Amino acid sequence: MEYIEIKSNIITGHYCGAIPEKHDPAIEYRIVENCAVNIGDDIRMYTDLQTGTKKPLTQLVEEGLVPVPEGKKLNEAGTDFVDMTEAEKVAAGLIQLKADEKVEGAYVVKKTEKEQYDAGLISKDEYNAFIDKQREAAYRQEADPLGMQVMRGEVEKTEWLAKIAEIKQRYPKVE
Repeated sequence: MEYIEIKSNIITGHYCGAIPEKHDPAIEYRIVENCAVNIGDDIRMYTDLQTGTKKPLTQLVEEGLVPVPEGKKLNEAGTDFVDMTEAEKVAAGLIQLKADEKVEGAYVVKKTEKEQYDAGLISKDEYNAFIDKQREAAYRQEADPLGMQVMRGEVEKTEWLAKIAEIKQRYPKVE
């Protein structure tokens, strides 16, 4: 005869032979043939002890038999654990956003300078200094070549001045 020994829902042994006559009342014995379970497993994890067939992972999680590791979640198929996105970790309270961060889609990203200014995280002078750098880069890339063309007489000065005005409008300062 083949049997397994169970204590507090945990499979503690797999034996061949007669079930002990004197046994601990806290231990349950189940007669099985060619049992394919693992010693140390919770018996509630199995749908079939003979074949060792376990319940689906989603069911094991729902029943509290398998905990979801921190920072993980079940995949869409419910067959494995995958990493949570940063946004999901924020929503679950695993990550705390810094004052200059926000959730965008599945990611934690830095707030724009405008958002930081609007939130009072940077001063008006700091924000306007950032805008000056943005303008300078745009002037070098877009307006300066036109300025050279104006000097050579290839384009009208109004085209160059219009580009400068467009850059100022694109990167407005706060008053």
